Amino acid sequence: MNLLHAGQTRHRVRPVPTLPAGTEEVLAVVADPQRPVHLVVTAGRAACRRFVSWQPWDPVTRTGNCYHALSAPVCDALLEAGLITLGPVVQDPQRQVQTIGLTETGRCCWARPAVHAA
Repeated sequence: MNLLHAGQTRHRVRPVPTLPAGTEEVLAVVADPQRPVHLVVTAGRAACRRFVSWQPWDPVTRTGNCYHALSAPVCDALLEAGLITLGPVVQDPQRQVQTIGLTETGRCCWARPAVHAA
């Protein structure tokens, strides 16, 4: 039989990861259904890994209708923290593309904005 003394808990608490600055903005982009987010990995000599989001056309500012790069360190930290997830791989000869979405934990975190970044 295990005895618990004052101040002890039965379950270990998992430490909350420290997320980099810019986390809130990236979560806002991933949460927006009108701005699909993808991880694009190109092949060949100029191989690179980029997180991009589609910026829809905004008639007020007359900008958009193009892809915007998201901060790779922030996206990697969100992946590691389990706040975003990668979808299935779409492969073509020059690159592979994966969609990015919020996990259930990411949705909860996004609902409580004070929690995201340190």
